[in-house]
Amino acid sequence: MDKKKRPNKARINYYVDIIIAISFVLVAVSGMILFFAGSGGGYQGGRNPRYAQEILGVSRQMWKNLHDWGGIVMLGGVFLHLVLHWKWIVCMTRNLFKGRGERNTGPAAGRAMKAELPVAESCPVEG
Repeated sequence: MDKKKRPNKARINYYVDIIIAISFVLVAVSGMILFFAGSGGGYQGGRNPRYAQEILGVSRQMWKNLHDWGGIVMLGGVFLHLVLHWKWIVCMTRNLFKGRGERNTGPAAGRAMKAELPVAESCPVEG
């Protein structure tokens, strides 16, 4: 397959991170609006004056829908992010729980042992 037609992992990671960031902002903004403008309500026999209230020109139900779907998209993006970085996560977890004498001796091993940090250079960086 031609290298220009196949997206590389760095580009895929970038797009996944952008999706997560946009959905986070959507969930955060809609959550704050629903929290401060009041997400309660409902029909209540027609006596609820805030039932059809609009906030910034958008109905409360639409804000709830944006909040819910934004959360679902963010959850999917985080899941995809974890799948894309699974080898690195496993490697770092192993390094973190290895005994001090069993750590890798890569270029940063001396600095990492002094700081009690896992050796990041020994794990595959995907992208």
